[in-house]
Amino acid sequence: MDQKPKLTVSGFRGVWDKDLNEKIAFGYALAFAKMIKKSGAKKILVGRDARKTGPQILRAIKNATEKENLEMDYAGIIPTPSILLLVKKLSYDGGIIITASHNPKNYNGFKFVANDGLFIEQGEINELEEIRKSLNKDESEYQENFDLKNIESNNKNEEFKKLHIEEILKNVDVNLIKSKKFKVALDSINSAGGIITQELLKELGCKIYAINTEQTGEFSHEPEPLVKNLEQIREATIESNSDVGFAQDPDADRLVIVNEKGEILSEEYTLALATLNVFSRNENTDIAINMSSSRMCEDILNKYGKKVFRTKVGELNVVNKMLEINASISGEGNGGVIYPKINVTRDSLVGIAFVLELLAKENKKVSEIVNEIPKYVMKKEKITFEKDFQILSEKLKEKFKGAKVDTLDGIRFDWDDFSWIHIRRSNTEPKMWIISEARNEERVDELFEQVKSVL
Repeated sequence: MDQKPKLTVSGFRGVWDKDLNEKIAFGYALAFAKMIKKSGAKKILVGRDARKTGPQILRAIKNATEKENLEMDYAGIIPTPSILLLVKKLSYDGGIIITASHNPKNYNGFKFVANDGLFIEQGEINELEEIRKSLNKDESEYQENFDLKNIESNNKNEEFKKLHIEEILKNVDVNLIKSKKFKVALDSINSAGGIITQELLKELGCKIYAINTEQTGEFSHEPEPLVKNLEQIREATIESNSDVGFAQDPDADRLVIVNEKGEILSEEYTLALATLNVFSRNENTDIAINMSSSRMCEDILNKYGKKVFRTKVGELNVVNKMLEINASISGEGNGGVIYPKINVTRDSLVGIAFVLELLAKENKKVSEIVNEIPKYVMKKEKITFEKDFQILSEKLKEKFKGAKVDTLDGIRFDWDDFSWIHIRRSNTEPKMWIISEARNEERVDELFEQVKSVL
């Protein structure tokens, strides 16, 4: 099933020159400008990851904002979380982030930000799409009449990065972290995190062994921060004898950790370790995570008598629940840490600072802290699925009689032995996810085999 890309709460992503080009980007940017101008918007903030097609989308956005007499500040190459933080902190009327997140380098895309520093909601997406579809020929006429070099050079990158770093430093024990003189290996996959993360680590007194930090957009490995894609940071952590290694995705909202032995931790550990750190500061509240995230956070919260609320997959779903329950921390098991006192979005820089603070406070190695968390095995697989999902769900219910069933997002089955399996369509690609977790590999494999037998 060849699903055409569409704008969702996760943004719009497409293969460049197939699903996305300057004219398409212009149409979306123009519709966004018209939508926010209805409520009196005057100025927006725009930033991008390092993909080579980013400047072309930037030109399209500049064309659209000028057409609507909307001012635009450009933040340069900067993490997605920086833009959301800055829109709120500096009272912009909205923002646009040019990124395809963890998708391969032949993709690009964009995410729209409301004036409260949150991604736009489904209702606003529907309104934006209606405006875009109603554009007349004169309005939708796109002309490449802006000098890219002039737009690119006229940015506030340094000033904006500094503001993001300052917010993080206010929320950790900087002197304690500095006293440990950590050696840190870093892989920023040649994109948005490359410079700002090194600047943060220097402020925290770390010695840095950096790879893939040049912001070329030529990703040095597959960009999704999964264990199988991170051999380079594993080697770098061992080679540099670092205390910890960190790997980011292209827009620097997700984080994976490597322990001092060079063992790459599942991305699920990022939120677990950040949660441990926040709870060690007596910020103990219920938290929100998505349906595909590990049970590790539930194990941590059980000790404090607190509850994990599960949401649909998608950052905005987690954020909305987090704000509703007034959680001190929330996130997603894909390496996404959300700490609302700093930022209401996944932020790899927050994750890095929290992990370093936890190591400093506990005075233990990464592997020692991880060994204190109950062990699970998780398997994730993304497959093409061309049949009716509803029919599949009914067959699986028949197959897994006796399991607890949750249909909030796709379908998830839970058992009393702490094993579960979640099957859902991808929000960003024409694929289907199968994710399972259990105490041992045999149980995970068994659940996968049973699902595939129905497929």
